[in-house]
Amino acid sequence: MKARIGLVSLGCDKNLVDSEYLLGALLENGYVITGDASEADIIIINTCCFINSAKQESIETILEMAQYKTNGKCKMLIATGCLAQRYGDDILKEIPELDAVIGTGDFHRLPGLIEKLNDSRLKITENRSFINYDIKKRVRTSKYFSYVKIAEGCSNGCSYCAIPQIRGPYKSRPIESIKEEVELLVSQGVKEINIIAQDTTSYGMDILGRPSLPDLLKALVDIEGEFWIRILYAYPTHIDDELLELISSSTKIAKYLDIPLQHINDRILRLMNRPLNSEQIKKLIEKIRHFVPDITLRTTFIVGFPTESDLDFQELIDFVKTYRFDRLGAFKYSREEGTYAATLKPQVPEKVKQKRYNQLMAVQQVISKMNNEKMLGSTITVLAESYDPERKVFIGRSQKDAPGVDGTVMFRGEACRLGRFYRVKITEAFEYDLTGEVVP
Repeated sequence: MKARIGLVSLGCDKNLVDSEYLLGALLENGYVITGDASEADIIIINTCCFINSAKQESIETILEMAQYKTNGKCKMLIATGCLAQRYGDDILKEIPELDAVIGTGDFHRLPGLIEKLNDSRLKITENRSFINYDIKKRVRTSKYFSYVKIAEGCSNGCSYCAIPQIRGPYKSRPIESIKEEVELLVSQGVKEINIIAQDTTSYGMDILGRPSLPDLLKALVDIEGEFWIRILYAYPTHIDDELLELISSSTKIAKYLDIPLQHINDRILRLMNRPLNSEQIKKLIEKIRHFVPDITLRTTFIVGFPTESDLDFQELIDFVKTYRFDRLGAFKYSREEGTYAATLKPQVPEKVKQKRYNQLMAVQQVISKMNNEKMLGSTITVLAESYDPERKVFIGRSQKDAPGVDGTVMFRGEACRLGRFYRVKITEAFEYDLTGEVVP
C-alpha cells in the first residue's frame, strides 16, 4: 500500500477546487487519503497569500503540520498553492522541515513528483496556472453544491492585487469542458453549481475574443436535471443586457450576482485602477435591479486603502446606506509587495482600518436585518443541506445565499430529505439567517 496523505486546503473556493482535483489525482495513483494529520506519512498544505492574514495563516499551518515530523508519522511535508508560488525560495529557506514547494500551475504533477522527494528538496514554480482538469478524478468535499472554475488567472491589473503575478494572465476553459463537468456533477446529485474565476464576466475574452459568459450559461441551462447555477465574482465591466436578460428569464440561474466593487470614491477607484467610476457603478446597480427586480446583490469593499480619508470613507458609508446591498463583505487593505498600491503614501494605520471595517459591517448588519425582515411571510425555495438533531431543524440555503459567505435558512418539515428542494414559508428573520416551515 502506498503512503497515507493528509491535505490541508486554505484560502478561497478557487483554491479548494485545485485541492479537490489534487485529492483525486492522488487517489488515482494509489495513495490513501487521511483526515488525521498524526497518521499521515505525507502532509500537503495548499496555501493562500491573497492578503497578509492569509499569508500568516498559511505559514502558521505549515509550522503546525511540521510538528508531525517529530510527533507523528510524517516523513514528507509539501507546500503548494499561492504562497508556494510566490515565496517558494523564502519558505524553503526559512522552514527547513519543508521537503518541497509546488506552485499554482504544477500541483497536478504532485503524484508523480512525490517519488522524487526522497533524496533532495524540490521547488517547482515554472507554471502559474493550470485549467486542463481531468474532471473524473475530482474528489468533492461538499455533497450538494460544487464550485466550477471556468477560468484561471487575471488580466485586470487592479493596483492592490498580486493575483496576476501569482497565477498569470486570464485563461478560459473551453465551454465543452465546463459543460461536461457540470453534467457529471449534476448526475452525481449536485444541486447547486457555483461559477467561479478571478473574474467570471471576462470569460471567453482570451479564446473567443469577446465576453462569453452568456454563451456558457446557455449551454449549462440546457443540461437536464433539477439544479441552479450561481454566478460569483462578476467583474462589473461586462455585466450587459444579454447577461441580465438571461438571469431574469432562466429558471436555472439564481437571481443572484456577486459583484466586487471595492469602493465608490472616484479618486480611490482611480488609484485602485478599477474600470468604473462612481456614477457608472450607481447606474449599473440601478440597471441590474431594473432588469431583475428580485435579484440578490452581493458586493465586497476594501477599507483603509492608501490615502483613504475620513471623507472618502464616509462617502462609502453613505453609498452603502443608500443602495442597501443584500449581502456585503469587506477587507482591510493589505499592502502587497510588487503592487502599485504598496508604493502609495500615506498608508492608513491598522487601527484606522479596523475602526472603519467595524463601522462598515455594523451599518451592513442593520441593513441585512431590515432586508431579511421583508422576507417574513414569503415562501422561498430552499436546498436542504444538513440536519441539526438537537434543534430538530433542517439547515439549507436559498438562491439568496452563497455557500460559506451568506446566511442560512433553518426550517422544519415532515419527511424531508437532504439534497432536495423545499418550499419554505419564512416565520423569523435575523441579521443574516432565516427560519421557516415547509409548505405543501
